Amino acid sequence: MTAAAPVEPASHSATLAQRGVVAIVVLAAVESIAAAMASRDPSASAWPQLGEQVEARDDADPVIVAQDWLGPVARLHVLSASAFDAVARPDLHGVPRFHVIGWADDGEVAIARDLEGLPMPTLEHRRRFGPLVWTTWVAPQAGTLVEDLTAATVSMRVATDAGSCRGRGSFRCDEGTIESRIAEIDYRPRRCVGLSVQDGTTVRMMWPSARLGDVLRGHVGIADYNARLRNDAPITIAVLIAGVEVHRATVTDLQGWTPIAIPTTPSVTAVEIVITTALSGTFTGQGYDPTPSRLTCVELRSLTGGG
Repeated sequence: MTAAAPVEPASHSATLAQRGVVAIVVLAAVESIAAAMASRDPSASAWPQLGEQVEARDDADPVIVAQDWLGPVARLHVLSASAFDAVARPDLHGVPRFHVIGWADDGEVAIARDLEGLPMPTLEHRRRFGPLVWTTWVAPQAGTLVEDLTAATVSMRVATDAGSCRGRGSFRCDEGTIESRIAEIDYRPRRCVGLSVQDGTTVRMMWPSARLGDVLRGHVGIADYNARLRNDAPITIAVLIAGVEVHRATVTDLQGWTPIAIPTTPSVTAVEIVITTALSGTFTGQGYDPTPSRLTCVELRSLTGGG
């Protein structure tokens, strides 16, 4: 005779049923909250409207995204916000007018990070699109760009202690490579000339006929998160105009995007940057390992009226 299957107590069956009902209610609540959040998502209505109007503007001024965390979404809807001049800007010198788009009214915070001595620009327009804000700013004291030397790598000449480097625009040297890059410096993207070379290499970057305004402005930084943690050895940088040294500095990992500002006389003359790298590897139980090399980045622009 087959034994009868055990019968679950009524209280246990009721408990399972109650748990099932609770799970269904919780799932329905989560889906309702998600649907409500989706209905408030600015991409449903605000982003297309904002993007259409920003792209229809009648100027070519840069469009800056106010919050870094919003950048990937903003650049999907506002194509001009993807331009290198906006995404990997060195600072706001030489930019007399620009736009800022972002979540709420945080435009001033984004601007303050890149003023580097400039007075706060004047607000020209503010337009709202739901939670998104588009502001336009005018900075008459920012000056104007005469020439972006490190963007003009075709006219640049590069040499190391081993001799002239091969290439035009992108250079191959015995000690490594020198070429235009977008690099992370101090947790932000920057457009610069990147030097990926061996320890102790001295790199000379020359522009035989650079156009100068009344200030030569630039930055130097080291692009490697792990290098900053290790606090690698510093680099030295010198700037020469017409063969005369006008600037020299020692820069460490922890200094981030270090500015350079040199008063100049408007002219067409030779400009040279000389950078010497130091140790960038690590010391292990087997001795010094030079392989985790870091990337030194430099940018230089001539401006007029930029102070």
